This record gives sequence, C-alpha cells and structure tokens, in this order.
Amino acid sequence: MSSVSENGHFSGQPGFQLGIPGFEYRDLYDPARLADLAEAFYAEVAEKEPVLHDALRKYIDAEGRGLEKRAASKILTDAAPFLSDFVARMFGITAERAEIEKEILRQNPIWKYKFFVQRRAAKAYTPDKLTALDHVALTQAINELRNCGFSDTLVWDDELAIAQITAGLLDVEEVLTKESELSGEQSDTLAKLKQTYDKLKDKAYGTVLSQFVVEVDATGDLAQVKAALKILEAWSAAEFYKKEKRWKAFKVPHALDYQNLVHLIHPVSKNQNIMRGLDAELRRRDGFKLTDDRGTMRDSLYEIDYCMICHERDKDACSTGLHEKDGSVKRNPLGIKSEGCPLDEKISEMHMLKKQGDPIGSLALVTIDNPMCAGTGHRICNDCMKGCIFQKQEPVNIPLAETHTLTDVLDLPFGFEIY
Repeated sequence: MSSVSENGHFSGQPGFQLGIPGFEYRDLYDPARLADLAEAFYAEVAEKEPVLHDALRKYIDAEGRGLEKRAASKILTDAAPFLSDFVARMFGITAERAEIEKEILRQNPIWKYKFFVQRRAAKAYTPDKLTALDHVALTQAINELRNCGFSDTLVWDDELAIAQITAGLLDVEEVLTKESELSGEQSDTLAKLKQTYDKLKDKAYGTVLSQFVVEVDATGDLAQVKAALKILEAWSAAEFYKKEKRWKAFKVPHALDYQNLVHLIHPVSKNQNIMRGLDAELRRRDGFKLTDDRGTMRDSLYEIDYCMICHERDKDACSTGLHEKDGSVKRNPLGIKSEGCPLDEKISEMHMLKKQGDPIGSLALVTIDNPMCAGTGHRICNDCMKGCIFQKQEPVNIPLAETHTLTDVLDLPFGFEIY
C-alpha cells in the first residue's frame, strides 16, 4: 500500500510506506526496525562505494574510537551525502532537497565577489584614488550594465546580481588571459558585455568604460573585459570604504579588544557613570526561548565562508580547543580557557557539508556528538567561538551557522522526523 498524496508527499499516517522498500512510518519509532533501516542504508553504500562502506563500518563498530581524527572526518564527510540522499528518498523530499541545495549554491558568486572586493578592488582603489573618480557616474554605469547587458540578474537582489556579473567576468578574464577556449556560458557572458557597449556607447557605461580601457594592459576582447572589471573595482571599492557595510561582500571582521569586548555607551550625558551596551547588540532573556535573531541563509553562509574549514589540517580548535606546546589548554588575554566545544562537535565538517549545499548531511555530522543541538546553538553556549582559530579578530559565529543548519532541515517536509 502506498500513501503518497497528489503533490508527491507522504501522508504522514502511522502506517504509510516510506520511500525505502519494506519500511513504514511506524518503523521510525521501533528500535529493531530502525536497526534494519540502518542496515538498508549501509547496504546501499556497500553497493555504490565498497571501500567507503568498509571504512564506515569500521568507524561504527569502533564507535569512532581509535581512528585518527582526520581519517574519521574523511569517512564521515564522504558518507554524509549518501545518508542525505537516503533520508530524502525515505521521506519523498528529493525535489525539496535539490531545491535547497540550489538555493545555497546560488549564493556562491557572493563569496567570489567578496574576495574580489577585499583582495583586488580595495587594493587597486584606495580612498585617495577614489576621490578623483565620479561615483555617481560609476553607479549609473553599473546600473546600465546590469539592466541592459545582464537583465537576467534582475530577479535577484542587488548583491547577488552584481556578484554574479563580476564572477562571470572574472571567469572570462582568466580564460582569455590564458588564451584558452571559452565555455558556452563564458562565451555568452562575453557576448552580453560586447552587446552592452554597442548599445550604450553614448551612455554613462560607454563613457566610463572608454576611460578605463586606456588604463588596462590588454587588447581586443580582453581589454573590454578588464575595463568592465575596472568599473566594478572602482565602484565596489567606494562601497567597501563606506562606514555602513550594506552587503556581506563588504563586511570585514573587526579586531578583538579583550578589555572592551562590549562597546559601551553613556545614555545619560549628565551622569557618565551610567553605561550600557548598544541597543542593536542587546539580547533579551525570555526563559529558554530563542530571542536571538536566527539570521538569514546568507548570514549563515557568510560565517561558513569566513571559516577556514580546517579539520582536514587538524586545526579545528573550535571543536578541540587551542593548546600550548606542552599540551595544556591556552588561555585568552582574559584568562579564559580556549577549550573549544565541550562535546567535540564536528563543526568544520558541518560547515563543509553546508557549503556544498547539503544541510541534511551537515546536521547529521552535528548530531553525532550533539544530538540535542536544538537546545544549543544560540541558546546556551559559545565555547566554540572562544576556541575559534581567529583569536585576534572576530570569531566565526558558529552558533548562528549551527542553528540555521537545523532550521533549514526543520523547514523541510518531515523536518522534525529527519532531525
């Protein structure tokens, strides 16, 4: 008997069949049947990747003990996508899983653009150099480039749109510089750029582009691409140097002052002894409710992009803590131990899977050590942040990333059952 509804989702009744042959919903609450379900998963892995299966069984049989840490991480991160696919098929949400993966990966141009802004644009155009440029004309040129040449980006927000345009042009620049053959997508990007100039020769874009063409060391198509990137460099640098960072690509971590971790203000000018933190940084307590802002998907992906993903180098201090040469735990300037997560949660591994577009696999890695992650995140602890490898600047906001990974899964059909 199949209990799949017209929209392709399972009915949720106790007796309905799961997407794995031979299993029903009620089996999820039967330990013996759960063990059988697990064996069905392991059998699939054995069929698809025998070597991975053997390594995974070794890890499970040893309960994770006795394996070199990096080897264990490799086994788990390789196996997580198989589990994610299995779980999605089990609940009939393969399409939803693919959609959230698409949404996560869609943000990737922003992180490439962020690198472009902070490592290229900001270095090419210092505040002094920008004073000689017409920012209004640059902004108009950027708008014309997007509206006329890359109108397909109008469906996205401004940051993602400019990031996509920049990332596309950077790819074309790299290939043309190497004198290699452009892919179909890269050829389309170049064609759009050339058509834009033909249409806007007498507009702001054409005028600004002509000014930058004479500055680049290139000819032909490469010269036009480099000149367009010059426009993006100059405009992006101007936005980057503004006090208010309106986009994630412009945000930089602030240095840590351990004697002034909370920025204090004096709300009563007549009494300077009265001090408090900024309203924007105030976190109210309401029992055990989550009053903190969960953040958006882009907020969490910003933190993941900031993370060094260093478990492969055995440097994930957020999980294992920072240690002195003699093995003792390091203390920060306030004398607080940087012990990392008390559960040794696989944080870097979690980030890696989420960055690949797989929140189910990401959450699976979390729950190995922290099955009660719904009660941690932004609720009770930040030991991981205290142990973050970034000790002289703002640490990665790991609780935000963890909470959002859980939220991504809970927002899926059968999210509770998956968790």
